[in-house]
Amino acid sequence: MADLEAKLLDCDTAGYCSSSSGSDNDDDIKIDKRNNVLQRPEMGTKQIVSRNYRNTGPKGVLDDYKICKAKLEEKELKKYKQIVAQAKICTLSGELQNDNLEEIRRRRLLEMKDSLYAMRKIDELTEKEQFLCYIESNRDKWVLIHIYDDDNEACITLNKVFNTLAIRYPHLRLAKVLPLTIGMSQQFKMNALPTLQVYRNESLLGNFVRITDQLGEKFTVDQLIRFLSENEIELGISEYRISNHGDDDITGFDD
Repeated sequence: MADLEAKLLDCDTAGYCSSSSGSDNDDDIKIDKRNNVLQRPEMGTKQIVSRNYRNTGPKGVLDDYKICKAKLEEKELKKYKQIVAQAKICTLSGELQNDNLEEIRRRRLLEMKDSLYAMRKIDELTEKEQFLCYIESNRDKWVLIHIYDDDNEACITLNKVFNTLAIRYPHLRLAKVLPLTIGMSQQFKMNALPTLQVYRNESLLGNFVRITDQLGEKFTVDQLIRFLSENEIELGISEYRISNHGDDDITGFDD
């Protein structure tokens, strides 16, 4: 087969073929191997069929350049659209993130402001005489005293509840004291905290030792108020809400 192919390519008639002998039109068709086109003798060099032809002249180069440029422009346009689409997504995402960050900042500022306010409203009793005087000087008010320790998780929870009480109900008098300050033993510190005492007119109306036994380690202001109400201690909150109905919207520290 290879010899036959070489013979056809190298013989004198290579590049020519004849139409069938029975045809009315006996014109020969010439194959121009150099330019890779088919020609009829009477048509000279007129091109009638192109087989994988590519013009290498100035016009062909210019046409190729235009085609290539068009493809590049199409590719760049597609890439640009993708970048724009991605930018829109990032912009929207960035706006959402900025909104979230702004909301977090706003909440943190409010919490800091409320915390500073609560710190001014909650008295730290540092002497035993101050503890007794505090109860006497506020005989016409509801007095809540938290006997606490900084390293006790439940005491930390009650301190947060006190912060919320100070913001929601400023008519209450709130204080905290370390057990050793009022002469309590180390055993009391280890086993009885947090302790909540409630006074009215110098009378001790409630003495809730290790209040977490009733409320659990984590509790909220509303749970504490409900618990005190169940023990017949109302704290005058219902009257305060009637005269100060707008204060319930203040953000607290129930987290």
